[in-house]
Amino acid sequence: MKKILGLVATAVIVSAPAFAADMAVKAPILAPAAPVYNWNGFYIGGNLGGVQQKDSGTSNWFSSNSPAIQTNNPLSNSVTNSAVIGGFQAGYNWQINQWVLGVEADWDWTKTKTSFCRQTDVFSVPCSDNGFGFLTFGTGADWVATARGRLGFTWDRLLFYGTGGAAWGKIDTTINANCLIGGCGFSTTRLNTTGSFSDTKAGWVAGGGIEAMLTPNWIVRLEYLHIDLGTIGNTLNLAGVQGPQSASWSRSVTLDEVRGAVSYKF
Repeated sequence: MKKILGLVATAVIVSAPAFAADMAVKAPILAPAAPVYNWNGFYIGGNLGGVQQKDSGTSNWFSSNSPAIQTNNPLSNSVTNSAVIGGFQAGYNWQINQWVLGVEADWDWTKTKTSFCRQTDVFSVPCSDNGFGFLTFGTGADWVATARGRLGFTWDRLLFYGTGGAAWGKIDTTINANCLIGGCGFSTTRLNTTGSFSDTKAGWVAGGGIEAMLTPNWIVRLEYLHIDLGTIGNTLNLAGVQGPQSASWSRSVTLDEVRGAVSYKF
């Protein structure tokens, strides 16, 4: 028995330095590395939000061979209307350290709609025919599209960016002359006529937003865009008893969008 105990003790003494040396060379356990958010690549997605259209300009009633004070009757008009907007976007990002350069294009459907009415001359009442008739102007956007550059700065999984570029939009307009009692202005021709117009306009867009990378592939954003489509002019021509008559509307058209979006990055 003493022999056995002696052999065991000898084995422990001999193996102890080797075990200690083995313990010394083992690598320490490190914490997992923090995730790196990579914004490089192509993405595509959808968006949904609200848009406000503003039309600001001048409407006019022209009647030839009328008293001088009634030949032209211009009035300043400004109307706004809001609607839902939604569509699709696609783009590509290049990341340089914490800076992100990108390009993006989008197309959005909407149906803004508003109208106002006014007299043909200084004697009648808007939206009421007192023998001189009245005019009703209506407008609305059908769709808008943009092609933009983007410049942003990343902080962790967030991207703060500004954006700007070119914009396009389809604006529908109607002009109605309701003159069923005594004709329009000083004309005695009774009528109720509507002219419909459709203009596809080019302009510019600017805005900004914030994006958050939920996963390496899924990105959400909140964005604001201001779109200026320039000036639109439409004229409804009529044949009066005393000579040509017309109702016209010239105005600048802008749209302000606030929308959320979800994109998938490849």
